[in-house]
Amino acid sequence: MKHGLRVDDLAGIKSIDSPMISPDGSTVLYTLGMMNLKENKTDNDVYVVSPGEEPKKLTESGKAGLPIWSPCGEWIAYTEGEEKTTGIWVMTRDGEHKRKLTTYEVSNASLGFGPVGNTLKWSPDSSMIAYLGTLEPYDKDSKIRVVDRLMFKSFYGYSDMRRRHVFTVPVIGTEPPTQLTFGDTDEHSIQWTPDGKIIFVSNRSGEEDLNMKLDIYELDPETKEFTQLTDTDGVIYHPKPSPDGQKIAFLATTRANTSNESTPEDTHLWVMDCDGSNSRDLVTSFDRHCGNPCWAEDSESIYFTAADEGKYPIFNAKLDGTVERVLDRERTHGNLSIGNGVLAYTVNDPVTPNEIYVMDVDETKLTSHNTLGMTLNWPEEFWFKTTDGLNIQGWVYKPVDFVPSKKYPTLLSLKGGPSGQRGYSWNPGLQIPTSHGFIQIVVNYRGSSGYGNAFSDAVVGDMLGGEYRDCIEALDHCIDKYEQVDPDRLGVWGGSYGGYLTNWTITQTDRFKAAVSISSISNLWSQWGCSAIPLWMEVELEGKPWEKPELVIKQSPIWHAHKAKTPTLFLHGEMDNDTPICEAEQFFMVMKKMKQTARMVRYVDDGHGIRKKPGNHLDSLRRTVVWFKKYV
Repeated sequence: MKHGLRVDDLAGIKSIDSPMISPDGSTVLYTLGMMNLKENKTDNDVYVVSPGEEPKKLTESGKAGLPIWSPCGEWIAYTEGEEKTTGIWVMTRDGEHKRKLTTYEVSNASLGFGPVGNTLKWSPDSSMIAYLGTLEPYDKDSKIRVVDRLMFKSFYGYSDMRRRHVFTVPVIGTEPPTQLTFGDTDEHSIQWTPDGKIIFVSNRSGEEDLNMKLDIYELDPETKEFTQLTDTDGVIYHPKPSPDGQKIAFLATTRANTSNESTPEDTHLWVMDCDGSNSRDLVTSFDRHCGNPCWAEDSESIYFTAADEGKYPIFNAKLDGTVERVLDRERTHGNLSIGNGVLAYTVNDPVTPNEIYVMDVDETKLTSHNTLGMTLNWPEEFWFKTTDGLNIQGWVYKPVDFVPSKKYPTLLSLKGGPSGQRGYSWNPGLQIPTSHGFIQIVVNYRGSSGYGNAFSDAVVGDMLGGEYRDCIEALDHCIDKYEQVDPDRLGVWGGSYGGYLTNWTITQTDRFKAAVSISSISNLWSQWGCSAIPLWMEVELEGKPWEKPELVIKQSPIWHAHKAKTPTLFLHGEMDNDTPICEAEQFFMVMKKMKQTARMVRYVDDGHGIRKKPGNHLDSLRRTVVWFKKYV
């Protein structure tokens, strides 16, 4: 019998992150993460790999990260340390002569939106490293929290309220670090310009807890004076100066209170002159969500990735706005970097975790860290038209030992978001149930990325409405198309926004035999008032909760929870501040009051998605499989 992906197999799968090609284009630097179940953490070390050679491990601590080449190509900088306190180290490109430059404090303060851009950056002459840190003291033993700010929560617990500022430290000598920015604000996404300035992104509107207005600033390290280069109502992030120093590329939204994650506005690739003038959307007619900007070395074009009907192809945008597809296959490309004309990137697909590739004239695969000794099935794509006329894309994952004449229990898997997409990417949660005899159905419902901004916008003011109909109609489409789907043995599950949608689904129908709701939402009032991301909900509601009270009630599953009869497993991290655990507690309490079958599993030391601790993540997957086996 074929062996599909099991939960225990995940412990042996390695995660590749932070790849960067050397300036001469010969070697790729990256981190490799491995689950350490004994200590319930992930060990990360720095590796290098060149074409035709085996990867070489450069660090041994299991605590290394953020590796980056010096512009001269002779040195590698990286961090090594604990969650709160870490050190900046340098070593030669062969991993020798390791030397610690400084130790710095890391703030966990939430910036109110996704990735904080907390990275190291070499100066153009390779003499100095810029980084983000704090000098504010942190009393880790204090049992009293005094709160004056609205954004007092971070994504894993409570903010330490310390501000992230820009520092530099020299590579040669013993000079201490120099703090370059100050005040009651945070900086992130630092980059050096070719002429030795530092650009960063910050919200200096004076109301950073009330909006997501993020702009680019240019800092002179000598005078510590800075200049604002942009003025937008939306969000700007990932600024990248061109190699010739004449322009800056960046990703941006334009609407007030949008963000770079879970937003109805697709992020576009923008470019401006280095002084902030002539700012323009470079891909106005390119109706997709853009990411991973990377300048070509001649400064005439920018490589980037974009969500596109389940794929993440690599594109190239010329400065006249012309966009061409560079690599377009049924897979996900990411983490672009370029050196000496060689483009490096990561690739994953439904049956293969991330590996590193390079492309000069032809494409070359550099790593094979995850040669899986098992059989995984490629998902089968389907499209259908909804009753209100939208074209919806989805996929069917069939069991490993699929027999066309059999009927199989079937799970409807609801993705998070509502933006983002599923499709041609590695997602073990979609493969694992197939090894236990389940069919899985995946749907990119309205609101997903990859189908244009009008499609992404379709959930604004109508959360749960159109999405729920899309998912149920997709299920009915698959029941009609695939006779192997057993309509009498159905389950539904999802995490984050998918958990929110799961909670709603079981209040609207009893056709599912079981449900698993992970890191979910049930009450929009408490989600707004207790989470670290209240502005996200204001975007989707087009207002504050008290301005849209009827909509809040209409779109909150808790008001219908007394109708739910589906046996439901709630999985939630107690440190989750994206969707606080009170969201699961409320729905669970109603089901128990109504004498329905429900169980809640609380992960004390974990957060959103139950992914901080690998042991917890594996436990949540095991419990999901067991629950569906029992009830479906």
